[in-house]
Amino acid sequence: MELGNIYENTAWLYDYDDRDNLTDDIDFYKEYASKLGGEVLELGCGTGRVALRLAEAGFEITGLDLSDTMLEIFREKLKNSPYKDNITLVKGNMAEFNLRKKYKLIIAPFRAFQSLTEDEDIINCLNCIKKHLSDKGFFILNVFRPYKELDETWCYDEVVQWEVNDDNRCHKIVKKHWGDKIDTVNQIIYPHYAFEITDSNGNMKRLEEHLKLKYYYYDQIVRYLKEAGFAIEEEYGWYDKSNIENGRELIFVCKKLGGNK
Repeated sequence: MELGNIYENTAWLYDYDDRDNLTDDIDFYKEYASKLGGEVLELGCGTGRVALRLAEAGFEITGLDLSDTMLEIFREKLKNSPYKDNITLVKGNMAEFNLRKKYKLIIAPFRAFQSLTEDEDIINCLNCIKKHLSDKGFFILNVFRPYKELDETWCYDEVVQWEVNDDNRCHKIVKKHWGDKIDTVNQIIYPHYAFEITDSNGNMKRLEEHLKLKYYYYDQIVRYLKEAGFAIEEEYGWYDKSNIENGRELIFVCKKLGGNK
């Protein structure tokens, strides 16, 4: 079992990222939490981007994450949060967990599932999800949609992704990214992130993260889900419920085979 992408160096910078795929999904998950009621399990909860918003809306959340640094930041946020009693945090690997309870809704937002790159871990994760999902519950899975059949042309030089000024901390943050390797046999990409933080005196430090992500084509991720015992109830290309065929994402709303609606 691999440790995956645990963001040891840059967890404290995660919340600066406000791209649409880190904001548009909130109402989507709220909608399904409202429909189903009951507790929500979030896999790869990170610093609380989704879980906190669900807790604010009145839902009870269990957040599971492997990263100590991410969870530490999340716990700091909870200290002064009026919604802290709605959230339970668990350090754990989504490839192997046993929380001894069932949930009406299980989510793995913003491609967290793709941090599992070994077939055994992928299958184990889906089996764990099925074990923890109530018969009437839904599991929502999100992975990115490859824009073509990926090959070595996926690799790219370092470019700026975004930049922001933090007036409170008196520094400027520039996020850069690049990709220098792809394994087309096992369908794994190796993206890298660099954060360049410049303080008010012009001193700059650079922090890097080196990631590893599994990518899927539509038929493959559908096969994984069905072989694990899930029925796909809905599928979308974005969080506005647009058609999956033209979307940037692959989003699946699933239930257990044999589960009641």
